[in-house]
Amino acid sequence: MKKAYLIMGHKSPKQIYRLLDRLNDELSHFFIHIDRKVDISPFKTLEDFGDKVTFLERYNSEWGKYGLTLPLLAGLKSIKMTGQHFDRILLLSGQDYPIKSKKQINEFFENSPYSVFINFFPIPNMSKWPGKDRGGLYRVDKYYFGTKWYELFLSKSLNLVSRYIPLLRRRVPDQMLPYAGETWINLDMYALNYIVDYVEQHPEYLRFHRHTFVADEVFIHMLIGNSTDEKLLNSIEKTEKRFTIWESPKSAHPKVLQKSDFEHITSSEDLFARKFDLEKDEEVLDLIDREILFRD
Repeated sequence: MKKAYLIMGHKSPKQIYRLLDRLNDELSHFFIHIDRKVDISPFKTLEDFGDKVTFLERYNSEWGKYGLTLPLLAGLKSIKMTGQHFDRILLLSGQDYPIKSKKQINEFFENSPYSVFINFFPIPNMSKWPGKDRGGLYRVDKYYFGTKWYELFLSKSLNLVSRYIPLLRRRVPDQMLPYAGETWINLDMYALNYIVDYVEQHPEYLRFHRHTFVADEVFIHMLIGNSTDEKLLNSIEKTEKRFTIWESPKSAHPKVLQKSDFEHITSSEDLFARKFDLEKDEEVLDLIDREILFRD
């Protein structure tokens, strides 16, 4: 099972090194994006993995903006440009960690009737985003420029003015219906090519998401949700195979997993868990190593 891991990192080079070490086998390649705002030198230790590692062009991947979408696309294009066929392409955060062994991960993908795993759903979704959030529609019909005071001012001002000037209103391109879901996905080469080809043929789609709030939770999901490609649609299971704990429906970020969560981790059928932080609890990763990854 030949796999390409597309890993997004912005901190803790030691933790990312450990992640690669646990996933490394003779058939895996790692495409690494390190946020442009951080010093790259501590991450040079990843070069220990030799030609299995490809560093991607660096972008500002600030949360909330569409910055994570750019390294994702860069990674998908880089994988395609290798000319190699990868059986699976897995998008991981640098704070993810496997909760199944390499053998179990391979066996899962080899035996599953599906080859694409992505959590996506149409919006509005009133049960997830009730009230003023309008089921999440603000993601596609409101401008978002960032969290700095002047960016918030610009967002509010433009959104207000666009209520009275129709020409300024945000319009989803290509008459697409809005979808959202979890960022972290698993693809096959057919899905990868579908995404890359669509974006190259429809540059207006990427431009639209320049001002989408948390665009990485919408970008791929809208492409797949609006697809009529039967081969693609028949390959999808609506799950990302990531164990995650959300402490409340309104949480912007998942809980940092610790030793106290280990029983829940071991009972999960997912392949990976997120997120972990070595500075807060390294012991939980040691437990996963001892009781799951190296048990055989």
